[in-house]
Amino acid sequence: MVWGNKKRGFGKKRKLRGDVHGLTKKQKSHLKQFGEIHPADERVESSSRLRKVEDVNEHPNKVNEEVFESSSSESENEPSAYDKLLSTFSGKSADELDEDSEVDETTKVDDVVGCSDSSSDDEQSDSDENDEKDTVVDAENTEEEEDASDNNDDGDDELPAEDYREGGFVEDIEEEQVGSIQNESDPFKKRFEMELDETLVDSVSKPEAWQRVEIEVPGLGRCLSTKLKDAPTIDINTKENDLVKLYVKKSLADQVPSANMKYVHPVLKDRDKLTGFQQSLFNVLNSYQDLYFPERNFDNGEELRLVYCLHALNHVAKTRNRVINHNLKIKAKKDSLMHEYRDQGLTRPKVLIIVPFRDSALRIVNMMSRLLMSENQSFITNKKRFQSEYSNPIDLRKGLKPEDYEATFVGNIDDHFRIGLGIAKKSLKLYTNFYSADIIIASPLGIRTVIGVEGEKDRDFDFLSSIEVLIFDQMDIFLMQNWDHILHLMSHLHLQPKESHGVDFSRVRMWTLNGWSKFYRQTLIFSSVTLPEINAIFNKHCQNFGGKLQLMKMYSSGSISQIIAPIPQVFHRISVSGVREVPDARFEFFKSKILPQYKDKMMSHTLVFIPSYYDFVRLRNYMKQEELAIQKLCEYTTNSSIKRARSFFYHGRTHFLLFTERVHFYRRFRIRGIRHIIFYELPTYPHYYSEIVNMTIDPKYRNKTTQNFTCEVLYTKYDVHKLSAIVGTERAGQMLHADKPVHMFITGDS
Repeated sequence: MVWGNKKRGFGKKRKLRGDVHGLTKKQKSHLKQFGEIHPADERVESSSRLRKVEDVNEHPNKVNEEVFESSSSESENEPSAYDKLLSTFSGKSADELDEDSEVDETTKVDDVVGCSDSSSDDEQSDSDENDEKDTVVDAENTEEEEDASDNNDDGDDELPAEDYREGGFVEDIEEEQVGSIQNESDPFKKRFEMELDETLVDSVSKPEAWQRVEIEVPGLGRCLSTKLKDAPTIDINTKENDLVKLYVKKSLADQVPSANMKYVHPVLKDRDKLTGFQQSLFNVLNSYQDLYFPERNFDNGEELRLVYCLHALNHVAKTRNRVINHNLKIKAKKDSLMHEYRDQGLTRPKVLIIVPFRDSALRIVNMMSRLLMSENQSFITNKKRFQSEYSNPIDLRKGLKPEDYEATFVGNIDDHFRIGLGIAKKSLKLYTNFYSADIIIASPLGIRTVIGVEGEKDRDFDFLSSIEVLIFDQMDIFLMQNWDHILHLMSHLHLQPKESHGVDFSRVRMWTLNGWSKFYRQTLIFSSVTLPEINAIFNKHCQNFGGKLQLMKMYSSGSISQIIAPIPQVFHRISVSGVREVPDARFEFFKSKILPQYKDKMMSHTLVFIPSYYDFVRLRNYMKQEELAIQKLCEYTTNSSIKRARSFFYHGRTHFLLFTERVHFYRRFRIRGIRHIIFYELPTYPHYYSEIVNMTIDPKYRNKTTQNFTCEVLYTKYDVHKLSAIVGTERAGQMLHADKPVHMFITGDS
């Protein structure tokens, strides 16, 4: 065991390096890329080194974030394992060390187990490379080790030891003891302490047991409410605006006005905690119903983010305090008959937030840190590393772009990340191991690489077994990334863990042991559009016994009203009997009815807009087989090929240009020379329809006639939401139920 020779002062970050040279090549690659070993490998590599500190939680002043471990059954008179370890190296008891204000840092827990770092303080605070090795720790002991060390790598102040007692804050425990969580009206208590019976579980799985009604929610609008027929109606229209009376932790409620004024509404009055819209939304979230909100935009995005961050933190705080309070009661009654407390899940993570880009994760962490603490406090571990990895922008914007593009691709738009957050009352731990984290923030790709696929040895999904709040923000963007990642994630939620992960099964809730966690999970979906893929997730995978609420989005005119080009637009309704027949029916209709008309030389400069990449490949192969002159633009096309394709199409050297929606989403460049347009399928975003059609007007030749230009659109009855967003809700209903399958619109100045 090697000990450092240089004395280190308080308030400096110490590194837990581990044996990096003993890692495999794959582990080193993963460590270099993400700053942590893969969760599955991490537990195996470090468990043998850190097993000596299993009893370290006996120390009375330890910052005990591991609230899920029950109190030790050791006698109060018998020295604890922690005392024995310290006395071995220092010759003093734990009580003597507490009284000694001049105690040396070498007596702390991480040094006892041989994790000392001999590098200087300056090297530690300036090196981000070394921070990459900071998380090589055991899943059950990670938080114990990191709490024992100084917690900020960028010079932040150390957490005050006097704020903790037996693993929790003094104020938290006192608040718990006066009964704030014990209140029978608290939605948290009513939900997670309710034991479902088997008959109710059976009814949840049956569609006939549910009823749907349209309701008006103040501040949100018309919503479709789905609940069990025999379940009581949940009041979400309360006029109460005092967050404390709505069972929000007082420490969180006090920070809401400042957070709202800083990140959302700078002109908001200090006495107003939430706006009317935020208050209505929070009432829904606080009722623990599932929610599908398809009206997220860049004006209300920060309002939504503050509300669901507040809800997530409040949920974690109540869970922590409940376990801490029960730990104290168990310790106080350990010599007598103890009450059985069921207050935990199979693993610690309780909240999972899925967002598309690193910038979104940065905004969430900033919002949570402001809700947890005031601006002059800085109890955030690994803050410097997080800011460097998540705030560096990756700018792909070239030239003038639309407003929605500028708002979407702001900041760091890397889509491969994941991070665990450990939450205490006034501190936030970043880069926490998943099995020691309370909240996990990840992208679809980031979470997919951890879950892995069948046959991989290092895959891991046990941390998803006890998720109680699942949040999807900007879910429409996931369709532009890879929707299979979302389906893969949903299929791995609440599965039986392969390992115990140190759980005390006597404290696990019975409904968790019964495999009913999916009926207790709350799912929140925020999207800018209503899509069938999201509807399928909401209807199939959301089985909350508390009910669901879906906002009904109505369109008065649609994006077709934004077209200024005087082009006739013909909509063709394709008859299908089932949703599985749609791809083949659309392809056959295009091949037999549409394509023959556009093979003529007079119909050159034809752009085919294709939302799905699978349809793009199918059309590309068929048109090559027919020896048609085509160029193609997709998300995988190189820059040189893009320039060549755009040039050939503009100068008429190619007849067709196959253009995917994803390349339009990520690049948003203008295609010149369009005379004819075929929408193989309705676009995901309705404003893309008007953008593409308006491209027929060349800015250099505004007076050029477009009377011979055409536009053909294919749709089915399953495209009702997309069609409504383009032509309007009322006209979409007429088109879907009309006897004739063809409808024509003429827009612009004709």
